[in-house]
Order: sequence, then structure tokens, then C-alpha cells
Amino acid sequence: MPYIKANDGRREALRNGEPALNAGELNYQMFHYVKYNYSFTVDPYYKFMKNITFFVDRFLGDKPNYQRWNDMTGALIRCGKEVFRRLDLDLMGEFIRVMENYDKRIAEYEDEKIASNGDVE
Repeated sequence: MPYIKANDGRREALRNGEPALNAGELNYQMFHYVKYNYSFTVDPYYKFMKNITFFVDRFLGDKPNYQRWNDMTGALIRCGKEVFRRLDLDLMGEFIRVMENYDKRIAEYEDEKIASNGDVE
């Protein structure tokens, strides 16, 4: 689990919805949401998906590249594992579903890059 320094203002910025700048910040932002705001009692699936997707979309930006897609994938998986380890909440399926919602866009990106750069030989 990445840790964001407590004294440089980034924790507060991330908690206030500022876009994560890297995978570590995205992981922190998602974990913080689950730890302090996630509830099983108020439409948990919809609320979880909406909030985690909000964080991911802001992180990816308008023109995500391979590194952003890869960082997003890793942050979702690692955050799901850390949520289970530290909070005893098994939300891995939900984290994976968020990730899978981007599969079509990732595939389109990959196809564009194959067309412009050539396929693996």
C-alpha cells in the first residue's frame, strides 16, 4: 500500500476529490474512500462503482496511454487486496468489475497502437 506524506497537502487534496497523479495516489484515494465512506447498508454496489469509477476516470484523464491503463489496473487489484487484508472486506470482485468496465476502451487503444506501430512480431 503506498503512503502519501501527511505534511505536503496531497492527502487532503485527494480526499477532496483532486485527481490522483500516479498509481500510488489512486490507490490511496480508493482505499480512503472504502475505509471511511463505504457502507454495505446504502446501495453498496452502485455507490461503490460510481465512486471508484469517478476516481479512476479522473486519474486516466482525457487521453489515457498504456502506462495509465496499466497503473489503473495495478492500483485496483492492489487496493482490493489491501482492503481485504486491513479492513476484512472482500471487495475484490467489485474492484475487478470496475477494471473490466474499461476493457473495451483498452482494447480500442491497443488496436489503434497495433495499427500505428505494428503488431508484436
